[in-house]
Amino acid sequence: MPADKSPRFPAVPPGRPAWEAADGKPLPYTRWPTRDADVAKKPSCVFICVHGLSGAASDFWALGKYFGEKRDAVVYAMELRGQGNDPDKRKQGDIRSASVWIDDLYSFTDQVKARHPGVPVFWYGESMGALIALQALADSTHRSAECPPIEGLILASPLTAIRQMPPAWKVVIVRTLMRVAPCARISLESLGDRSVREQHVTSTTTHKEQMEKTPHYVETFTFRLFREVERLVRTSSQAGSAIGSPLLVFYTANDVFTSKEQVESFVENAGTADKVKVFFPDSYHLILHDKDRDRLLVQLEHWTHERGVKFRAAR
Repeated sequence: MPADKSPRFPAVPPGRPAWEAADGKPLPYTRWPTRDADVAKKPSCVFICVHGLSGAASDFWALGKYFGEKRDAVVYAMELRGQGNDPDKRKQGDIRSASVWIDDLYSFTDQVKARHPGVPVFWYGESMGALIALQALADSTHRSAECPPIEGLILASPLTAIRQMPPAWKVVIVRTLMRVAPCARISLESLGDRSVREQHVTSTTTHKEQMEKTPHYVETFTFRLFREVERLVRTSSQAGSAIGSPLLVFYTANDVFTSKEQVESFVENAGTADKVKVFFPDSYHLILHDKDRDRLLVQLEHWTHERGVKFRAAR
């Protein structure tokens, strides 16, 4: 997946693999196995992972090690433009439209499929990334000559609704600024409640602690980025009702952003007949980094196996 050398885009940092988006922008990604020699000639399946707000491809290391290094699958994780590993630092914290993320997911998927022809592909989205993958699948009849473009969709802690909205006065101000000052910036904590910083995203770490140790943390976002995220949240139920591919949803009781009941309502109304939800009562928002990580990986292996994927041990 060669990256564009055009000087109008900043280069991807040395040592990282890159791919070229439809507009020519080079973007980094991570793959497990990392060495070409360790990639199976005909992998059992491919996972393409989409991270959340202020997240990164490295968030999926556990998925990569389990399926890409111990089994014969291949795991790809994109770095979303506008997030902390966007090579263009001026663009970090900003996105013109969520459709750009969706276009990138389609382009990246096309390039991965060209590299692994005939291999089943699954999208795995976490948090905001779950919304991007969901909307991309819902839009597939309009965007892709191959419909559906994937064999199944996995959503982890999907942000299908907001557990606790900010006060009404703040919502009015924020939505006004989304219209009149879309490129102005605000922190996630200021947008909602500053107590969010002290709430747990895993059993042992708070949002503040998690962000302090992640080099890709984005301190402020534009109002138009939040406008696009809000739009994805608002239309998630409609998008869910439009999908027909197999659906697997991982969720928890302790998610700081979306409640157990809100996720269950989303799954109940999803259009596909093949839908499975797996509940983790003890974990928090970042399930892959929490106490139920191993159980999640086993559940994902069973689910894909039941849909025709036959894993083999890595060489």
